[in-house]
Amino acid sequence: MKNTQKKLKAKHFRYLSKKNIKNPMIYIRDFFQQQTDIINWQNDINLFVTTGAYPAMSTGGYPENGYNCHQMIKQMEIAYVIFKQCGLPKHKNPLTLFDTRKDYFNYSYGPEFTCNNKKSPYDLIRKFFSYQSLQKWYKTMDDLMEQLTLKRSIGDEHFGDKIVVIREFLIRLAYALYYIYENGGITIPLPPYVHIQSRKQHEEAESNNETNESLGGPHDIRDEEKMSEMNSAELETKNKGANLKEDATHKITLLNVEAADHLDTVTTLEENMTCIQQTLQSP
Repeated sequence: MKNTQKKLKAKHFRYLSKKNIKNPMIYIRDFFQQQTDIINWQNDINLFVTTGAYPAMSTGGYPENGYNCHQMIKQMEIAYVIFKQCGLPKHKNPLTLFDTRKDYFNYSYGPEFTCNNKKSPYDLIRKFFSYQSLQKWYKTMDDLMEQLTLKRSIGDEHFGDKIVVIREFLIRLAYALYYIYENGGITIPLPPYVHIQSRKQHEEAESNNETNESLGGPHDIRDEEKMSEMNSAELETKNKGANLKEDATHKITLLNVEAADHLDTVTTLEENMTCIQQTLQSP
């Protein structure tokens, strides 16, 4: 099947550069090493959403609001790159907060965002984009920033109860990137029949195959096994042929000996008859 997925480019995003798209870890490391920690960032997200959702609580005069909005959108884009490049599937029930009771306790006493009692950034990311697309997340952030800056509502019941979901997902996304930062990258569980091969191993394997092809040798282990079986069968056939030849030679030798014995007997009889005839003919 032809892969029709479009390559991600900087023009598809608001803030990401080519190097961030090529390696999202450049941004993730810089943010959590140089900019802030996860607890302070969680508090910033919570304050931004709360004051942006309700204009009476707005803190629109602070420059940090623009910075925080910029970083949250940039983190959405970073997560989207991971979402697409890792081929993460969408979640059927993205609003399911906990998969097990252990996950509930991890959240309550941590907070830790786990899936089946394991920190799972890929699960948090796929739920984030299963709830709504990147374009809709852009619109959500723009609306929050507008209400926060202008200190007026852009429409009655614009967010409603969804504001709780929006805040939860934004905080969970921040933790997803933080877990990736802790691990030095994202680890995706794969079925047991899938084997990962590094680029170097892949290149070495291709080089070996090309060498084997040029030498007329086997292409893989199965070909080697077939060649071994063929060589064994050929050797066995030769051995059987040699044994048959040896048996035939031995039998021919025995027959020649027997024939020689018979010839000697006939010769002896002829000599005796000649002797008897001579005796009878003598006076």
